[in-house]
Amino acid sequence: MTLRTRFVLTGAVCMLIGAVLSTALVRGQAAAKIDGKFTHISLAVRDVDKTAAAVAALFGLPAPQSRIFKDIPFPPSYGNKTMVGKVASVNANGIRIEIIQPMTDSPWKDFIDEHGEGVHHVGWDVSNYADAVKFLESKGGKWVQGNVAVNFGYVDMYPAGVPFAIEVIGAGGAKLPPQDR
Repeated sequence: MTLRTRFVLTGAVCMLIGAVLSTALVRGQAAAKIDGKFTHISLAVRDVDKTAAAVAALFGLPAPQSRIFKDIPFPPSYGNKTMVGKVASVNANGIRIEIIQPMTDSPWKDFIDEHGEGVHHVGWDVSNYADAVKFLESKGGKWVQGNVAVNFGYVDMYPAGVPFAIEVIGAGGAKLPPQDR
């Protein structure tokens, strides 16, 4: 991987993290409310296999195997429905790039329909999933996926002026339904 590619990737991740933290500080929020650590950046795309191969090639890595996730829950405000997606991950220089293709109506599909393919969310491991969701909602975010039972969820921060969602994953990690290949 070229030095330029490393700088670009590092800069993009730092910009995203900085946007979250600076928004919190400018609005008088204590950044400690979203405790834990950054875990990944996620792209919403129309073709996960094509995009994963291109991202992997960019970093000189083999293309990852994609897999299908079923029964991912919406929160109660979305009628407790579930969604299906196809996902692959590329790990480059200690950063996980998650690539998601929606296969049913979902926040991922809504994002692509509204904004095109691109950065959908950044992921954070947090000590308390429910508290993190409440905090982000209190700052203008809209809870669009997940629930306490699966210990993770997305809060869309577009309504608060932040151009991506934040995925919060509670202590112990996500508790996903069984997956298919």
